[in-house]
Amino acid sequence: MEMNTHDRLERIFKDAFSIEKLTDDLSIDNVPGWDSMAHVALIMTLQQEFGIAITPAEAIELTDIASIKNYLRSVAH
Repeated sequence: MEMNTHDRLERIFKDAFSIEKLTDDLSIDNVPGWDSMAHVALIMTLQQEFGIAITPAEAIELTDIASIKNYLRSVAH
């Protein structure tokens, strides 16, 4: 069974930041370890996981779970 977007994001954030429960209020401001270098790695992981290309301008805006989910919905095939 294919995982849905939330589950895929939850796995990514668990691997990257040891987040057990993914909530829309998680952001670069309140997740320990989510700094600029981790953000670059996160964007690269999102691109690979979802088979998308994220521009630098878009990446700058993807600093919380809600915006990441909205972005992924907007580029869904």
